[in-house]
Amino acid sequence: MKVLKTWGKTPLFLRARNACDFIPSSINPRELDLNWLNKINLKEASSELALLQKNTLLEKENKQLKKELLEQKLLLLEYKTATKAKLEEARIREENLIRSNDEFKKEMKEQAKETNRIMQQMMEMFQK
Repeated sequence: MKVLKTWGKTPLFLRARNACDFIPSSINPRELDLNWLNKINLKEASSELALLQKNTLLEKENKQLKKELLEQKLLLLEYKTATKAKLEEARIREENLIRSNDEFKKEMKEQAKETNRIMQQMMEMFQK
């Protein structure tokens, strides 16, 4: 039986059933047949590696963008909460101002009535 791919210049033959019989004890690097390396499509492997690197970078960017989005959502929630609180304060102040204005108007009417009553009493006193 002949081994189709060889590590050296000469083909190896299986002489016996032991693996030790067809595996050489030492290989000289100069005798290695490295032509099979030319057959590998390194461009495909490099493009796949580039895609993997780009995918990794995009995943990192995606995580960063998600983090920033969550931070912005938190800021928006804080802003909405603060705005609602301020609007509630303004509503309460407006109600208090309206109430105090109404009370002031009532008080002024009462004072005007009292002043008119006093003026009438004075007029009556002068006429007597």
